[in-house]
Amino acid sequence: MSKKISKFRFKQFAVSHHRSSMKVGVDGVLIGCWSDTEGAKRILDVGTGCGLISLIIAQRNSEAIIDAIDIDESSIYEALENFEASPWKNRLRVELCSYSNASNLIKDSDLGYDLIVSNPPYFDSGMTETVTAREKARHQGELSPLALLKGADEILNYDGIVAMVIPSEISDSLEKEAENIGYFLQRKCLVRGHIDAPYKRALLQFEKRAEGKTEKHPDMEFLTLEISPGVPTEDYRNLCKDFYLKF
Repeated sequence: MSKKISKFRFKQFAVSHHRSSMKVGVDGVLIGCWSDTEGAKRILDVGTGCGLISLIIAQRNSEAIIDAIDIDESSIYEALENFEASPWKNRLRVELCSYSNASNLIKDSDLGYDLIVSNPPYFDSGMTETVTAREKARHQGELSPLALLKGADEILNYDGIVAMVIPSEISDSLEKEAENIGYFLQRKCLVRGHIDAPYKRALLQFEKRAEGKTEKHPDMEFLTLEISPGVPTEDYRNLCKDFYLKF
């Protein structure tokens, strides 16, 4: 008898993630819940994995068309199944597509993306050959945080934003590199597991620098996830309460 595959259940949708290169995890939930989706009509989820970020954003934004892309075929099939089982299947599209070819998704339209969002690869080991789909998904040779910004030039609308979650230790260098290629930081949130832990993740939101745009100091936020093991802080609860079942 074949074993029934369990799903990760949220309040309004469920996610199968046993075949995907990127599983359900805190990083994906955080950037899906934190990124600014208000007013966005067209959104691109880069490296979608099982489709988690797209599903969270579809719940938060009731109008946006969301394109989800990945280079891993198993992830695409699983994301498609998750999308089809969701209440927002008519607004969710998934394609086996590299980020460098994402412009093909909008070639018949004058509209670019209002939001590009990603939990990009952060494991940069110098590997020349990736062994598993998960390693491939996390390997910066496929898609680094900086490449995510560089690749946005042709497909991001004038007022569009790029949001990502990365290790906090590389956030300062990325912000400097981003400035050099014409992006400025709008928002930043440093995340730690508990009050005695160091900040391990950074949620970042960038906007393209352009003539006539007013730049300001980025909004700075701090998020602690737990008071004690299994007990979320009020800030974490407020951010994700519409999604986690027991929160």
